Amino acid sequence: MCKLFSKVTLRLVVFFYIASFAATTYSQALFDPANLIFEITLPSEAEAELTASDEVATNEAYIALIDSVELYQSAINDIQLATNNPYNFELLEEYSDLGDAYKSLGQHDAAISSYDNAIQITKIQNGLYNLDQLPLLQKTIQSYLSLGDMDNAALWQEHRHYLHLKNYAATDPAMVVATFALTEWYIATFFRNNFQSANQKLQMIANMTPHQSRTFARLIENESIADSFLANPNQAQFDNILNGDIRRINPRDIEHPLLLKVGGIYEELQESIYASEQPDIGSIIQTARRIAELSFITKQEMDFERQYPNFNVNYINSREQLYRNSQQRLDQSYDSGRNALQYIVSLLKDVEASPRLLASALVELGDWHLAYGKIQTAETTYQEAYNVMASMGIPTEAADEAFNDPIPKQIPRMATHMFTRRSSGISSDANLAYQGYIDVSFNIDGQGNIEDISFGDSSPDEAREIQRFIESSLRMAKYRPYFNNGDLINSERINLRYHYAY
Repeated sequence: MCKLFSKVTLRLVVFFYIASFAATTYSQALFDPANLIFEITLPSEAEAELTASDEVATNEAYIALIDSVELYQSAINDIQLATNNPYNFELLEEYSDLGDAYKSLGQHDAAISSYDNAIQITKIQNGLYNLDQLPLLQKTIQSYLSLGDMDNAALWQEHRHYLHLKNYAATDPAMVVATFALTEWYIATFFRNNFQSANQKLQMIANMTPHQSRTFARLIENESIADSFLANPNQAQFDNILNGDIRRINPRDIEHPLLLKVGGIYEELQESIYASEQPDIGSIIQTARRIAELSFITKQEMDFERQYPNFNVNYINSREQLYRNSQQRLDQSYDSGRNALQYIVSLLKDVEASPRLLASALVELGDWHLAYGKIQTAETTYQEAYNVMASMGIPTEAADEAFNDPIPKQIPRMATHMFTRRSSGISSDANLAYQGYIDVSFNIDGQGNIEDISFGDSSPDEAREIQRFIESSLRMAKYRPYFNNGDLINSERINLRYHYAY
């Protein structure tokens, strides 16, 4: 009884100190922009929740974790000797807790091994495809992320999705959520490897660019096509790619395989949902939002490429570059997302959904228009949202307050944005240790653009290196402007604190 009491007590101590010690070990990691995450607060907010604990607490946490490892290992040995069964169900909690302790110590290989032992026990006890192993899979994935082992993290993400397939129908809400978790992972992998890569260049361009230079004449088989191309390269390039007049050209050639895979998953999901006897409206809406998110990545690629030009001589003026940066490709991106979000609005009207849901969907559609610079269309859509809120008895001043967040958010809201938990594949409830912060101030004009960026207090030394990533992401982003009596206006000076982890 005494030993059991001390064991439980130690678990509580470890839980209490786990965040503080993890913060210390995490802060020793080398800076890698692929892992960079910003959490944004107002400067006036308390920092306690976003900073590491003091050194004394950290030392106590370290001692507690070391002791816990020995305790769990001892308990495992005792159970195995007593039962002569390496897969005894009592071992499940011990291996899981041992993995948590190793993970908190930064010993992720040992953590993964412990989680794997726990997973094997759940398979022996509850079957190969039991869902009890899902929390252990998630912890394993996070440890692989900490090790920078993206390949194994991806394998476990896909296995997690496979377990859901073995337990749920394709249109079951739980299955839909799992499908979105997988596509989020694919998109995060794309962001880490391209937008957040060490050299801040789109890595996919390096893969699509030929190793030997290609002349214009070698690409074009027909002189009339060449003349058309020279007269209007965007339109001609786009048309010639789509109709096959340019040899061996396919629009898929310039899209990342992961994004194509995500598009295929959404297409299959849509077909499954609509083919079901009672299509779930929530799943339909969320799928449409995800399609818009995927469409927006095209614009993000184009904005990124303009900010970070690729000077590879084999890429400049190539068919890939001209198509990737064509107005037609941007228009397709806009149309695809607009149609998806407009469908949500129409669906909510048809089913007579609550005015709050409809107003929210209209605001999201307005954000989409604004993100592409369609100012007048955005204003019209926002006004429709205000009209819906007015029908609920909400005065304009209250609607303004609802839309004007103290901490402005990038638009469109459903999209993945750089240097966020979502773009890094980190779960929303994962404990992060923040190495420092940078105070940033700027204005947002009536069209959603960031103006007059300046930096204030920061800590510690590497903040200057982080600063350029903040500035870069701000200049490529759009933010919803502030509303006054329903009209878009320039903001007053906005002051924010960017806490960063990597």
